[in-house]
Amino acid sequence: MRPSSFEYHKAADIEDAVRLLAEFGDEGRPIAGGQSLVPMMNLRLARPSHLVDINALALNDIEFDGNVMRIGALVRHEYYASDSRVAKHFPAFMDAVHWIGHPTIRRHGSIGGSLSHADPTAELPAAAILHDASIVVRSMNGERRIAAVDFFESAYVTALEPGELVIAVEFPMPSAASAGSFMEIGERRGDFATASVGAVLEFDGATITKAAIVCCGADLVAIRAPDVEAFLVGKPLKAPQAAEAGQMFAAEVQPSSDHVASADYKRALIGELTRRAVETACARALESK
Repeated sequence: MRPSSFEYHKAADIEDAVRLLAEFGDEGRPIAGGQSLVPMMNLRLARPSHLVDINALALNDIEFDGNVMRIGALVRHEYYASDSRVAKHFPAFMDAVHWIGHPTIRRHGSIGGSLSHADPTAELPAAAILHDASIVVRSMNGERRIAAVDFFESAYVTALEPGELVIAVEFPMPSAASAGSFMEIGERRGDFATASVGAVLEFDGATITKAAIVCCGADLVAIRAPDVEAFLVGKPLKAPQAAEAGQMFAAEVQPSSDHVASADYKRALIGELTRRAVETACARALESK
């Protein structure tokens, strides 16, 4: 299919972009790599009357400022996937990035586009929630930060207001004594995930002192597992009772059956991926000591 008709506008800078988006309101959409928006337009699932090209905007940097890693919205997946600083401090995030789509998608797609698209099976929304990230947005009214857990409201629905543009995502820097992992299963490499689970653990000596667990495949947004996180605190890195943690998470989630997998299969998959993610994070923690 072909998209419905639209007018094309190329923004000169951030101020120009938010001015255009404010003018067009619900009828305007920003576009950069187009890896999410263009397929939706071709299927007539999205029908914007105006596209605002934001590729000229100065949003292409990765900055480490004190206690925050800030990734500009136009940074392509391929770029930050090769950044050694990201790999050093955010191993779970880096694992998630390598599950994104295919090489063409990673080359052209941007972090801001993926977060704004809010696919319920996508890796980056899950990683943002896992790491307690904040989404930075700009409009004619100024700038605001939205916690990732509040940004994703439902499948393909975010807290963005008409006229707002994602300009960056900020990740709090983790403790030096931390490790993480992100696991995923899909029908084929690069396909939508059937389920995925990420884990970030902080530790003191050989004991887990803080845990974060997230999964996709159980709801219309990625979800955290506070009961499982609390269960893991105090467990030894060498024997974290990862299988029990997985069983807890599997018992809590309520996935829906679809054409790919039954609800029972997804539940079992989330339990198994939780076990693997926790065990891998613990192994990495022990290797770093």
